[in-house]
Amino acid sequence: MSKESERNATSTGRIHNLLRRISVIASIVVLLSVATHSELDASSLLSEPNTKLHAFQEDFDFFYQTLLDSHPGFESGQPDFCQEAATLMEEIATVTDTLQFEAKLRGFTHLLQDGHTRVASYSGQSPTTYPIGLWWHESGWYVEMISTEYKELIGCKVVSINSIDAETFMTRLLQLTTGENIYWFRDQVSFFLRNSANLQALNLASPDGALYLTIEQNGTQSEIVLLEAERHSLWSNKKTGITALHDDNYWGQALPDDNVYYLQFNAMSDTDGTPDNPFAGWISFLNDVFSTIDSLGIENLVIDLRNNGGGNSTMGDILLSFCSLPDSLRYFVGSMKISDLVLKHYQMDLNTMNEALSSDLGYEVSESELPFTVKFNIGNSPLLKPHTLEELAPNAGLSEPPRKFDGKLILIIGSQTFSSAVMFATLCHDNGLATLYGSPTGGKPSAYGEGVGFKLPNTGIRCTVSVKYFQRPDIQRDPSDSLYPDVNIPISPEEYFLTTDTVWEKVLQDLKD
Repeated sequence: MSKESERNATSTGRIHNLLRRISVIASIVVLLSVATHSELDASSLLSEPNTKLHAFQEDFDFFYQTLLDSHPGFESGQPDFCQEAATLMEEIATVTDTLQFEAKLRGFTHLLQDGHTRVASYSGQSPTTYPIGLWWHESGWYVEMISTEYKELIGCKVVSINSIDAETFMTRLLQLTTGENIYWFRDQVSFFLRNSANLQALNLASPDGALYLTIEQNGTQSEIVLLEAERHSLWSNKKTGITALHDDNYWGQALPDDNVYYLQFNAMSDTDGTPDNPFAGWISFLNDVFSTIDSLGIENLVIDLRNNGGGNSTMGDILLSFCSLPDSLRYFVGSMKISDLVLKHYQMDLNTMNEALSSDLGYEVSESELPFTVKFNIGNSPLLKPHTLEELAPNAGLSEPPRKFDGKLILIIGSQTFSSAVMFATLCHDNGLATLYGSPTGGKPSAYGEGVGFKLPNTGIRCTVSVKYFQRPDIQRDPSDSLYPDVNIPISPEEYFLTTDTVWEKVLQDLKD
């Protein structure tokens, strides 16, 4: 085989893997259409069309054009950011440094409410940080993490930051976050609080660069001053017991006395995979888990997704392949935008992409112009036979897999459940496979995804843009800003800062009852 043929074969394999999750919907009608959107060039973003663009304006125009070409949301006109873009282009004319520009770019991206289209870099920011992390409750913001010298303040309410009311301060800072809903924004905003460059960009910094916090403890207010440093000795209350957070991507333990197996699923990534068997470690782990469940006669499997930010969705499918499922399930449907950026990302030319899509979708694709969109039966989730382990991982190598689990499945979700982890929980929820406990997820059940990276030409700022849209199996439940649990468990500040896990205790109590 020639090097060119090898390269094409490799590229076809990559796009096959990229589309595998959706392309298994072989029995549905698939529509390939050319995306229709109004071309927006630099002049249409300016009130004076002949105005010469400076470097930041050129970079913003490049960013916006990339979204138009590659993001599947713009062809439907939802959302329509043409006016916001034009306004921002005028504002950027007065920007004088990269930090300011990046803050404005983040603010624009925040409006998309798309967690996979984002500004990935921290241009011009110092490696030093403030030793602080906050947690939101409807009653206010509370100290979740702080330098060890102030560890007695964990759980205390923050009244003000740099002499600004804490709620006002954090609400302004939220505009730098990228995500899909308010739960994720509140969860992530502390990362931006820790760096003074972000505060300077929003005029929230103190004149001397220190962070001034007014804290309320036992009805008494006091002020502390935090300085940036490269290294900190940090303190936070950590949960104890079986749900204590592990460093492993997945971990589990049988609790035969409670008739429960607890599986902590922290990332949809398998570090023990091989090129021939990319999910080798995960499959081996699950084989042991379900063999243990079977041998002990355990009837309840609890999967903790509260710290799972996503990864490869196939890992969720593999887990379900070990369970006794209905003859058919409703699956996600969606669309994918094919652009120059996508071709470059997958190292394909247009002909090779057409061949890969034709092979994957089962009919001829012969597009001659970019961009175009492959649509997977939007608005009509199909009923399909569940995927078997052999289909998902042909090289799994299990001679005698354990008996299919037919007990009760419970998922624990929260604000840090995101991306593919939300997809897994949504698939289970919309098909009635599991009961969900906890709090709303940080991701939407129907969402954009599959971020493809690019750099802005002048500043070199790294960004990603979503090139796919996934619509939840039960479309009657949309629109929904989050996947809400069946059993919502509100947590008070007092409970949140305990070392015991009140959500886990509620799950165990319900199973006993």
